Amino acid sequence: MVTLTGTCHCHQTEWEVAADEFVHILCHCSACKIIGGGAYSLNIVVPIADCKVTKGELKTYTYKADSGNDTVCYYCPNCTSHPWHHQKVQGEKYVVRTALLQGSDNFKVAAEVYAKDRYTWQPQVAAASFETVPPPS
Repeated sequence: MVTLTGTCHCHQTEWEVAADEFVHILCHCSACKIIGGGAYSLNIVVPIADCKVTKGELKTYTYKADSGNDTVCYYCPNCTSHPWHHQKVQGEKYVVRTALLQGSDNFKVAAEVYAKDRYTWQPQVAAASFETVPPPS
């Protein structure tokens, strides 16, 4: 198990995430594009117990996901960087924003989700591509 640290843009909030391997899963859903202001978000799914805030605190924002269930976004109250969010359909796991973790520029791209919402001008990056989100394992 490897533990990496993350920090928000203003460095007011810091956190640690543990995983066996760190990769990027690109999400093309409309919520990720609107919240992040980009063509997709970079994520990994990990158990909630493997994520902890080590400095500062996070606030939350809740919205309805495509499933109709709540998704809770956790963010720095000062700069609004989002270290992770919790989708009820994922159970006791967080979707962690990998771009905010140390060394993320070296992570491989493992998969893309919500490929049906990928911008038409954007090429497929990962070998594994899913129209929506595969069921949790």
